[in-house]
Amino acid sequence: MNGFEFLLRFDPVYHGHFKCNIRRVIDYPSLWGFTRDLISVPGVGGTVDIDQVKRHYCMTHPSVNPNRIVPAGPVLAYHEPHGREVLLEG
Repeated sequence: MNGFEFLLRFDPVYHGHFKCNIRRVIDYPSLWGFTRDLISVPGVGGTVDIDQVKRHYCMTHPSVNPNRIVPAGPVLAYHEPHGREVLLEG
């Protein structure tokens, strides 16, 4: 797995499923902007299905989630403006 996959999966899956719940990627403005920037790259965002990722983790780890409950959230705005274009100014 690469860093991009980790960033995408952390808030919707790892934060709750694996109890990594002190902070989320969205709590770090630079990382959250970087994540949204990456997903906006042509040919990248269209390959991501967060609902499928959540279903996979929740359905295939019965020792972690014996009831196989797939959470509805969090709702993450991956496609909102990332604001990182200011990094190119200078």
